[in-house]
Amino acid sequence: MKKILFNNTRKSCNYTKNLELLFADYELIRKKHFSTLCLDKLKNIYPKSELFLTHSATGALEMIASLINIQSGDEIIMPSFTFVSTANAFVSKGGVPVFIDINPNTLNIDETLIEQAITPKTIAIIAMHYAGHSCNMTSLKNICEKYNLFLIEDAAVGFGSYHMEEPLGSIGDFGVISFDVTKHISAVQGGLLIVNNKNFEERAYTIYHIGTNRNAFQKGEIPYYEWVDIGSKYQMNELNAAYLYEQLCQSVEIFRLRQELSLIYYSKLKILEKKNQLRLMPENVVASNIHEFYIILNSSKKREELQIYLNKKNIEALFHYIPLHNTAMGLKTGRYFRAEFTEDLSNRLLRLPLHTELTISEIEYISSSIFNFFYKYF
Repeated sequence: MKKILFNNTRKSCNYTKNLELLFADYELIRKKHFSTLCLDKLKNIYPKSELFLTHSATGALEMIASLINIQSGDEIIMPSFTFVSTANAFVSKGGVPVFIDINPNTLNIDETLIEQAITPKTIAIIAMHYAGHSCNMTSLKNICEKYNLFLIEDAAVGFGSYHMEEPLGSIGDFGVISFDVTKHISAVQGGLLIVNNKNFEERAYTIYHIGTNRNAFQKGEIPYYEWVDIGSKYQMNELNAAYLYEQLCQSVEIFRLRQELSLIYYSKLKILEKKNQLRLMPENVVASNIHEFYIILNSSKKREELQIYLNKKNIEALFHYIPLHNTAMGLKTGRYFRAEFTEDLSNRLLRLPLHTELTISEIEYISSSIFNFFYKYF
């Protein structure tokens, strides 16, 4: 049997046509034709927000760090169970990541621990929506309002997911989305900055345009533009935008397929959870699950054994984040506030293949392979 890839991207029949269109007319490239089309679609999802297509979610987080003027010693509360970019964007400006344990049921930041970790140096809280499943945003918003902190949503894998009918990324002061090749909606490489706090809209444009007041120039408010602030080249490449546009056009179908595959996984593996051989994600999030399908084994040894077994069966299955508080840079630059569940669950979590090129028969093969692994325990 051919190798079942952990991830794959939705095949596009129009991407080549999009490229031919761009290269046939330089004006389309100069005017960011496909970036504009992408933004038009995205504005339907985030109508109250200011949107910036970026070269990555990492770049979007770096823009936020500049927008809120992170200074040396400023503290940013975040989960330790997250990707390095969540911390890196702020550490690069002298910020101090304060790593908080995760809720063992949701794998999101444990909001009940946050107030104990707040100090006079705390500037912001980062809500990283693990697997695209929403943090307790009501609680986090209340804490931020109480202590006058910025709320930043790392919704890197949260595109298409919601909290109480609000799209993830649109709830805090700022949000970021990733359109990386590993994500369910992809630009191959790209991201989105979502600015929800009106006080930061104009400066966001300045930082986005390499520190110039080009936005005012484009609106005809000034005769020329000049360097007025810090900034960098954060814009998405137009070739990536041409790819992203096709993905956005197919997003409803992509979401439907991935949700369907998640439900099949869940139904196939539920009996193993009942037999206490593994743990599945909470049932209430399965029907809307888009980004990944994970299982939690009873021990790190069992996770390792199953991963090796599946790889021998030509099935790619991967673990996830190394807790940041245990990494060389995490130990050097941050501090953590309890990490009991972070360390435990990061050692037991295993992600299974989930993408639109995956077939039902392949899921059946993966599920039966997992059953065969556990057969000796029945």
